[in-house]
Amino acid sequence: MTILTRYLLRSFLPSFGLCVGVFVFVMLMTFFLRLFNLALMKGIPLYWILQCFVSLFPYFLSLSLPMAFLVALLLTLGQHSESGEVMALRASGFSFKDILQPFLGLAIGVSVLLFGINHKWSPDGFHSFQRSYHRALAEVTRLNIEPNAMTSIGYWTIFAKSADEKTGRIGGVRVIKRQGQYSRMRISAPTGRSSVEAGVGVNLVLENGAMVWPSDDPHSHTVSSFKRASFFLPFKGDVDRTAELTELSTPRLREEIGRGHLTEQKIREYTTEAALRSASAFAPFMLFWVACPLGLKLEKRSRPIGFALSLGLMFAFYGLLALGVGLGRKDILFAPWGPWLPNLLCVPAGVWTWWRLLRR
Repeated sequence: MTILTRYLLRSFLPSFGLCVGVFVFVMLMTFFLRLFNLALMKGIPLYWILQCFVSLFPYFLSLSLPMAFLVALLLTLGQHSESGEVMALRASGFSFKDILQPFLGLAIGVSVLLFGINHKWSPDGFHSFQRSYHRALAEVTRLNIEPNAMTSIGYWTIFAKSADEKTGRIGGVRVIKRQGQYSRMRISAPTGRSSVEAGVGVNLVLENGAMVWPSDDPHSHTVSSFKRASFFLPFKGDVDRTAELTELSTPRLREEIGRGHLTEQKIREYTTEAALRSASAFAPFMLFWVACPLGLKLEKRSRPIGFALSLGLMFAFYGLLALGVGLGRKDILFAPWGPWLPNLLCVPAGVWTWWRLLRR
């Protein structure tokens, strides 16, 4: 390893590590309150939360590594360009190839790592987390329904404007079924009472309310009212839980497609998900070719401009990724390559930015 390579890596890796840590921390906090509340309800030790985070760590990395690489690359190149080091290296006979070769190697390394994470380790880790979470949820012995807050119970979500923990009385109740049979069912009532059946579920007794039954036609539904009705919301253990798409490894996705029992919609979703994992793994390598000429052109106020550029590139890349995923889930013809749309557009974008840099 040359002195130049070691120097460039020493300037890049701290920023990269910091960016990975920040992005992972932000995503970790989205799960922390959910797990902390469950730990309090169940009375389990807090190290269970740590075990959940260990299972979720590959999932966090799959989302944070591409963004962290882009931000760190633009900040590092912008800093070297602003300080005049890039110009000095060029005047000393070093080419852009010599300067960028270490970053290209890192881009390839991160992409290779992401292929393993996206296709295997992240789905397996997320599945392990979901199993642990639902197993703990099925053992809940008490439930605190907070006023003006959403409380998830298995496939259900409860919202109450008022709640009395001692008496179990609740007011302004809204109950929605998120998944499973009759998903999107809604129940509302001005008053009611809740109680927990330990390890099984929640009993709701609601008064003067209404139920809205979903229909296959999104423009129609069935409404029924009641004077007093009892509902049971199970905590839903892992036995009857259908694995989510993000829990299935790519070999499992292809196996399910090959079995021939999926609906056309499911086939589109599974095919798009497999393509999405490959496309997002390839993102650091493709973003490298767009970000490098942009970073090398920064000469003044490189840090704020580099950070703004990285945000703009991220929004553009993931916006196009969302568009490609949407196309894939609507039409089977787009499913295998729809998520590759931002990567494909990086090619002309990279050619144009390099042309602008080299003609200076």
